[in-house]
Amino acid sequence: MTARKRPDQTGILLADLVSRLSWGVTYALKPLDEETLFAAVTYRARARGLELPEDTARFLLRRFPRDLASLCDLLDRLDQASLIARRRLTIPFVKAALAGESA
Repeated sequence: MTARKRPDQTGILLADLVSRLSWGVTYALKPLDEETLFAAVTYRARARGLELPEDTARFLLRRFPRDLASLCDLLDRLDQASLIARRRLTIPFVKAALAGESA
């Protein structure tokens, strides 16, 4: 279950349901800050075998949705485009590859 508050703070009126939801570990997830998001994107690229220069990674973070799922999807598309074109992930290549997608 996901919620913005702990189970005992959600206002659920059924005490046994609150008890069942509270039995395990509760994690508070926070949005990733700039550097952590950068590290996650570069790690994901490296795990895919992509060389993602720092300037290109920062370009992606400035120009595209900053949620991790969208950025991972973007990396998947760029990986495929770079394999087809046999090009590195430079800013000009990324611009051209993504401009070709929307055409």
